[in-house]
Amino acid sequence: MSISTRVTGHKLPLRTLGRIASDLHAGAVIIFPTETVYGIGTSVFSLTGIQRIYKLKGRHGRKPLALLVPSLKAAAPLVETIPKEAERLAERFWPGPLTLVFKASALGRLVTGGLATIGVRIPDHPIALALLKKVGIPLATTSVNRSGQKPALSGKAAAALFGAHVEWMLDGGVCRVKEASSVIDLSHFPFTVIRDGAISKKELESALWI
Repeated sequence: MSISTRVTGHKLPLRTLGRIASDLHAGAVIIFPTETVYGIGTSVFSLTGIQRIYKLKGRHGRKPLALLVPSLKAAAPLVETIPKEAERLAERFWPGPLTLVFKASALGRLVTGGLATIGVRIPDHPIALALLKKVGIPLATTSVNRSGQKPALSGKAAAALFGAHVEWMLDGGVCRVKEASSVIDLSHFPFTVIRDGAISKKELESALWI
């Protein structure tokens, strides 16, 4: 498969944005920038797209993809509950480099192939945000890299890895943060920081237990 369209820059024309959203609803796979690393994603409801991503990365099926969402509310059907702590964290750190892990609902487990939890984030990048708002559904995503290797931090690196295997390649240059998101597990109590990434563990714990 070859790239259908490659788009460069930090702003997507409205017509292009509409075409990408339509293709995502039809199961397309896309590479796009976030503030942390480059992501590869598809509609959360596209089993074929999700399988393509796992195959490209050489990733084990038991390791879940994260969801990028336009709002915390958009993730509600896929998770059991959204605790007040999640709302507080989202208000403070979203859009931004923080992933929140929730216990998956019955629908969420269908989406994740039976996995018990789902990680959710709103990225802080104009391309990713515009795309999420236009498509209106969560995107199942992961970083652009072979499993176990470092993620792509530029459009050039992302295109070199998987650019020939996706429908859309959105090149926004070099990522601003260049570090993976921090992760808080809210799927069971006590809630815990399980990855100290772009936001420090100290800052997250301070916000979590206000």
